[in-house]
Amino acid sequence: MVAGLFAGHALGYRLAIPDAHARAHALANSGHSYFGYVPLTLTVCLGILIAALALRALAAFRGEPSRPAASPAMILLPPLAFVLQAYVERIAYTGHVSWPIALEPSFLLRLACQLPFALAALLIAWALDSAAHAVGRALASGLPRAFVPVLVTVPMCASATRRVVGLARGYGERAPPSFRRP
Repeated sequence: MVAGLFAGHALGYRLAIPDAHARAHALANSGHSYFGYVPLTLTVCLGILIAALALRALAAFRGEPSRPAASPAMILLPPLAFVLQAYVERIAYTGHVSWPIALEPSFLLRLACQLPFALAALLIAWALDSAAHAVGRALASGLPRAFVPVLVTVPMCASATRRVVGLARGYGERAPPSFRRP
Protein backbone atom coordinates (compact mmCIF):
# COMPACT_ATOMS: atom_id res chain seq x y z
CA MET A 1 0.00 0.00 0.00
CA VAL A 2 2.83 2.40 0.85
CA ALA A 3 4.54 1.74 -2.49
CA GLY A 4 1.26 2.38 -4.28
CA LEU A 5 0.75 5.56 -2.27
CA PHE A 6 4.11 6.95 -3.36
CA ALA A 7 3.68 5.71 -6.95
CA GLY A 8 0.22 7.26 -7.25
CA HIS A 9 1.53 10.47 -5.75
CA ALA A 10 4.39 10.66 -8.26
CA LEU A 11 2.16 9.69 -11.20
CA GLY A 12 -0.40 12.30 -10.22
CA TYR A 13 2.25 14.99 -10.16
CA ARG A 14 3.56 13.84 -13.56
CA LEU A 15 0.06 14.06 -15.05
CA ALA A 16 -0.83 17.33 -13.32
CA ILE A 17 2.47 19.07 -14.13
CA PRO A 18 4.03 17.54 -17.28
CA ASP A 19 7.05 19.91 -17.37
CA ALA A 20 9.86 18.38 -15.29
CA HIS A 21 11.32 21.72 -14.16
CA ALA A 22 7.93 23.12 -13.16
CA ARG A 23 7.12 19.86 -11.35
CA ALA A 24 10.43 19.95 -9.45
CA HIS A 25 9.73 23.56 -8.46
CA ALA A 26 6.19 22.69 -7.32
CA LEU A 27 7.45 19.73 -5.28
CA ALA A 28 10.19 21.81 -3.67
CA ASN A 29 7.69 24.51 -2.71
CA SER A 30 5.05 22.18 -1.28
CA GLY A 31 6.91 20.22 1.39
CA HIS A 32 8.02 17.14 -0.53
CA SER A 33 11.59 17.07 0.76
CA TYR A 34 10.87 13.75 2.47
CA PHE A 35 10.95 11.92 -0.88
CA GLY A 36 14.61 11.15 -0.19
CA TYR A 37 13.44 8.77 2.54
CA VAL A 38 11.16 6.76 0.25
CA PRO A 39 13.72 3.93 -0.30
CA LEU A 40 14.23 3.54 3.45
CA THR A 41 10.48 3.56 4.03
CA LEU A 42 9.90 0.93 1.35
CA THR A 43 12.70 -1.24 2.77
CA VAL A 44 11.14 -1.17 6.23
CA CYS A 45 7.73 -1.98 4.73
CA LEU A 46 9.24 -4.89 2.80
CA GLY A 47 10.77 -6.27 6.00
CA ILE A 48 7.41 -6.03 7.76
CA LEU A 49 5.72 -7.73 4.82
CA ILE A 50 8.20 -10.62 4.82
CA ALA A 51 7.75 -11.09 8.57
CA ALA A 52 3.96 -11.05 8.22
CA LEU A 53 4.05 -13.60 5.41
CA ALA A 54 6.34 -15.85 7.45
CA LEU A 55 3.95 -15.64 10.40
CA ARG A 56 1.01 -16.43 8.10
CA ALA A 57 2.83 -19.48 6.73
CA LEU A 58 3.73 -20.56 10.27
CA ALA A 59 0.08 -20.30 11.33
CA ALA A 60 -0.95 -22.47 8.39
CA PHE A 61 1.87 -24.91 9.20
CA ARG A 62 0.55 -25.25 12.75
CA GLY A 63 -2.90 -26.02 11.38
CA GLU A 64 -4.61 -22.91 12.65
CA PRO A 65 -7.90 -22.25 10.85
CA SER A 66 -7.78 -19.97 7.85
CA ARG A 67 -8.80 -16.42 8.58
CA PRO A 68 -10.40 -14.17 6.01
CA ALA A 69 -8.03 -12.32 3.72
CA ALA A 70 -7.76 -8.55 3.63
CA SER A 71 -11.09 -6.77 3.52
CA PRO A 72 -12.15 -5.05 0.32
CA ALA A 73 -12.52 -1.91 2.45
CA MET A 74 -8.72 -1.81 2.34
CA ILE A 75 -9.10 -0.13 -1.04
CA LEU A 76 -10.10 3.05 0.82
CA LEU A 77 -6.83 3.26 2.78
CA PRO A 78 -4.54 4.65 0.03
CA PRO A 79 -6.89 7.53 -0.89
CA LEU A 80 -7.39 8.36 2.79
CA ALA A 81 -3.66 8.16 3.41
CA PHE A 82 -3.07 10.41 0.40
CA VAL A 83 -5.45 13.08 1.72
CA LEU A 84 -3.84 12.89 5.15
CA GLN A 85 -0.37 13.02 3.58
CA ALA A 86 -1.28 16.10 1.52
CA TYR A 87 -2.49 18.02 4.55
CA VAL A 88 0.45 16.96 6.72
CA GLU A 89 2.86 18.06 3.97
CA ARG A 90 1.25 21.50 3.85
CA ILE A 91 1.18 21.84 7.64
CA ALA A 92 4.83 20.80 7.90
CA TYR A 93 5.89 23.16 5.11
CA THR A 94 3.76 26.25 5.75
CA GLY A 95 2.78 25.79 9.38
CA HIS A 96 -0.96 26.15 8.78
CA VAL A 97 -3.82 24.18 7.25
CA SER A 98 -4.87 25.11 3.75
CA TRP A 99 -8.33 23.55 3.41
CA PRO A 100 -8.98 24.57 -0.24
CA ILE A 101 -6.21 22.30 -1.55
CA ALA A 102 -8.79 19.49 -1.69
CA LEU A 103 -10.61 21.43 -4.42
CA GLU A 104 -7.58 21.98 -6.65
CA PRO A 105 -7.72 20.05 -9.95
CA SER A 106 -4.18 18.69 -9.47
CA PHE A 107 -5.14 17.37 -6.02
CA LEU A 108 -8.23 15.62 -7.39
CA LEU A 109 -6.19 14.14 -10.25
CA ARG A 110 -3.58 12.83 -7.80
CA LEU A 111 -6.36 11.44 -5.62
CA ALA A 112 -7.85 9.63 -8.62
CA CYS A 113 -4.43 8.12 -9.36
CA GLN A 114 -4.53 6.44 -5.95
CA LEU A 115 -7.46 4.17 -6.86
CA PRO A 116 -5.69 1.88 -9.37
CA PHE A 117 -2.78 1.49 -6.97
CA ALA A 118 -5.17 0.77 -4.11
CA LEU A 119 -6.87 -1.95 -6.16
CA ALA A 120 -3.49 -3.42 -7.08
CA ALA A 121 -2.45 -3.40 -3.39
CA LEU A 122 -5.63 -5.26 -2.45
CA LEU A 123 -5.14 -7.90 -5.14
CA ILE A 124 -1.48 -8.35 -4.23
CA ALA A 125 -2.39 -8.66 -0.54
CA TRP A 126 -4.91 -11.40 -1.35
CA ALA A 127 -2.42 -13.24 -3.57
CA LEU A 128 0.41 -13.07 -1.02
CA ASP A 129 -1.90 -14.18 1.79
CA SER A 130 -3.05 -17.17 -0.24
CA ALA A 131 0.51 -18.05 -1.23
CA ALA A 132 1.78 -17.87 2.36
CA HIS A 133 -1.12 -20.04 3.53
CA ALA A 134 -0.47 -22.56 0.75
CA VAL A 135 3.25 -22.73 1.60
CA GLY A 136 2.47 -23.35 5.26
CA ARG A 137 -0.05 -26.09 4.42
CA ALA A 138 2.36 -27.72 1.96
CA LEU A 139 5.11 -27.82 4.55
CA ALA A 140 2.72 -29.23 7.15
CA SER A 141 1.32 -31.94 4.91
CA GLY A 142 4.73 -33.52 4.51
CA LEU A 143 4.79 -33.62 0.77
CA PRO A 144 7.09 -36.32 -0.54
CA ARG A 145 10.56 -34.97 -0.75
CA ALA A 146 12.51 -35.28 -3.94
CA PHE A 147 14.61 -38.45 -3.98
CA VAL A 148 18.24 -37.57 -3.56
CA PRO A 149 20.64 -40.51 -3.59
CA VAL A 150 22.99 -40.37 -0.64
CA LEU A 151 26.34 -42.09 -0.75
CA VAL A 152 26.95 -43.87 2.55
CA THR A 153 30.42 -45.13 3.18
CA VAL A 154 30.86 -48.31 5.19
CA PRO A 155 34.06 -48.57 7.22
CA MET A 156 36.20 -51.54 6.32
CA CYS A 157 37.77 -53.78 8.92
CA ALA A 158 41.53 -53.67 8.94
CA SER A 159 43.43 -56.83 9.69
CA ALA A 160 46.28 -55.08 11.45
CA THR A 161 45.83 -53.74 14.93
CA ARG A 162 45.65 -50.03 15.29
CA ARG A 163 48.62 -48.16 16.56
CA VAL A 164 48.11 -46.20 19.72
CA VAL A 165 49.03 -42.55 19.39
CA GLY A 166 52.03 -41.34 21.34
CA LEU A 167 50.04 -39.04 23.61
CA ALA A 168 47.75 -41.88 24.62
CA ARG A 169 50.74 -43.91 25.80
CA GLY A 170 52.07 -41.00 27.86
CA TYR A 171 54.80 -39.91 25.46
CA GLY A 172 54.71 -36.48 23.93
CA GLU A 173 55.15 -35.86 20.28
CA ARG A 174 58.23 -34.23 18.87
CA ALA A 175 58.57 -30.63 20.05
CA PRO A 176 59.25 -27.75 17.72
CA PRO A 177 62.90 -26.84 17.27
CA SER A 178 64.51 -24.50 19.70
CA PHE A 179 65.50 -21.12 18.30
CA ARG A 180 67.84 -20.20 21.16
CA ARG A 181 71.41 -19.48 20.32
CA PRO A 182 74.01 -21.60 22.10
